[in-house]
Amino acid sequence: SNVLHSVSAGELKAEQMIKLPVLLEAEAHWQQCLADAIARREGLQALADQELRRPANADFLEGRYLRPIVLIQAEPRRAGVETLDVERVRRELIDNQRIPAGQIVVATSEEHGLEEIDAKYPLGIADPACPVHFVITQKALAEGWDCPNAYILVSMAAVHSSTAVEQLLGRVLRQPEARHFENVALNRAYAFVVSANFAETAAQLRERLIAGAGFERREVREFVTAAKSDQAMLDLASWGERATLQPVVVALPEKPEIKALPKPLREKLSWDDLTATLTIVRPLDGVETTALQQTVGSVPAREAIAAAALQSRTTAIEFFQTPAELGERFVVPQLCLRHDASAQPTLFDDPEVLEYPWDLSPYDAAPTADDLQRLSSGLKVSEGGEIDFDTASGTLQQHFIADLQRDLGLVYRTEHWDAVKLAAWLAKNLPEPSLTHAAKQAFIAHWLGELLLQPGFDLARANLQKYLLRDLIEARVKSLRMSAIALTYKSVLFGDDRVTRVAVSAAQVFEFHPHAYAPTRDYDPKATGVVFRKHFYSRVGAFDSEEEFACAVQLDQWAQAGRIRFWVRNLVRREGCAFFLQKAQGRFYPDFVCLLPDNSVLVVEYKGADRWNDAADDRLIGGLWAELSAGACRFVMVKDRRWDMIEEHLR
Repeated sequence: SNVLHSVSAGELKAEQMIKLPVLLEAEAHWQQCLADAIARREGLQALADQELRRPANADFLEGRYLRPIVLIQAEPRRAGVETLDVERVRRELIDNQRIPAGQIVVATSEEHGLEEIDAKYPLGIADPACPVHFVITQKALAEGWDCPNAYILVSMAAVHSSTAVEQLLGRVLRQPEARHFENVALNRAYAFVVSANFAETAAQLRERLIAGAGFERREVREFVTAAKSDQAMLDLASWGERATLQPVVVALPEKPEIKALPKPLREKLSWDDLTATLTIVRPLDGVETTALQQTVGSVPAREAIAAAALQSRTTAIEFFQTPAELGERFVVPQLCLRHDASAQPTLFDDPEVLEYPWDLSPYDAAPTADDLQRLSSGLKVSEGGEIDFDTASGTLQQHFIADLQRDLGLVYRTEHWDAVKLAAWLAKNLPEPSLTHAAKQAFIAHWLGELLLQPGFDLARANLQKYLLRDLIEARVKSLRMSAIALTYKSVLFGDDRVTRVAVSAAQVFEFHPHAYAPTRDYDPKATGVVFRKHFYSRVGAFDSEEEFACAVQLDQWAQAGRIRFWVRNLVRREGCAFFLQKAQGRFYPDFVCLLPDNSVLVVEYKGADRWNDAADDRLIGGLWAELSAGACRFVMVKDRRWDMIEEHLR
């Protein structure tokens, strides 16, 4: 009930506001985990130095200063127990990793290093003069602390036991200056966790992001990914329905003591006494393999287990990657306006930019029949009645009247308002910045004069209903303005000289970014048994009808046959995530966008027969977009499962 507006991580990624995905590495040895994080920071620093020297281009700002920061979450200190506490981590950085002490700051309840940094440098830790590369903390940092240069989280504590993890990870998500860098590595976040089990760590980190950071369960699966390919093979949760596991059966000369193993490992195994075979039903990592080997005594049994475990996490897993995961680019030329022959075309995303003639005429200033009906209805009180005292019974009596008229006899007369004052008040309270006050007042005066000529209307009634009058006049003015825009839209986009005024240009393209797809509802393959293998993203937006789903199945089949490279279920009104074509009123978001083998783009819109006639303007703008693309784009609107209409565009 306290949520005013919800924005998905995918939308924030599309708007270049956060770093995604989070590349996760799990390492059992804490010193190696820390060393890996340091190496990652040095690599990012080298890229940041290159960024600083880069000149500006059409897509990116000129080079910006960046010093990647590492946030290290240490374990709490406990009496009589050796932990990876703040001091131990600091000594490791200084003594074994040769990090200068001046590059390390501690932020705990006892040490307030960040406050000292804020006091010393004008821009705090983000100041170019500040030498800090590492921040060691134990719990969450002080509320309100913000450093977009934070890139790497290192957790010495178990992820599942710390509610501070999602808060610390949230600190490394924000993108510097809310603008992407040209090098994609600088647009990602990094997490290093001390753990022997990558799959478990990834699952716990995802749960922390869902529970504490507001991520959606569907999107967090793709936004927390393995940094190493061998760990990615073990992260089956991220693959979802795109991974198929084949159990590995191995004959052993002796029975392993499976009961002695931890429960998570036991659940991956089964033993058959009759055939003396061990079945591995889920992949085993190196640590689990070693633990299983220790349950047998003979060398042949241990070697057989090692070979079977290797097979369980390699050849026994059949999975496929989406085009986005494989690094494919998906760009779609957009509809643009030509302002003059020398200037670059600009994206047409707002009909207000059209130079349309706009003036209010007194001939249009008159209330319509609907306006008069609304004014009449506005005199009625939704609920009313009277309360009186009954002397006979000594009680209060309530009498409700379903249809009560406001008493006009009590309304102010003309001593306070006249037609000129009322017109001036209406003009002042009419929000239309494209018109002068004088133009509004002249229009309103004529409209009000026409109203007062109607039977039953006088100045007293107009004064009583002045707020409703304002709304009716505002709607009328808006309607007239939209009519002017529609006429200009039709003339510019569909007139005889449209090729000189409108273009589909490669200079203005929409790109389906690999991690910027955020459906409000996801298609669930478990409900249909259909897994799309050629959809651009691992997530697929839900379909509005069975016919749309059938169309998607047909597109995927053609894609698997090589007639389409890949396709995407286009989203509706998801800014930064969806391709659209601007209309005079509203935007057209087609259902599907496909990339064909010759790199041309095919847009497919499915319309039910009952909505076909209402979609004429969608067909017009889609056809214009294809016509002006010089063969780079194609458009088709389909109904009644006429897949042959799509097939005509597949070459």
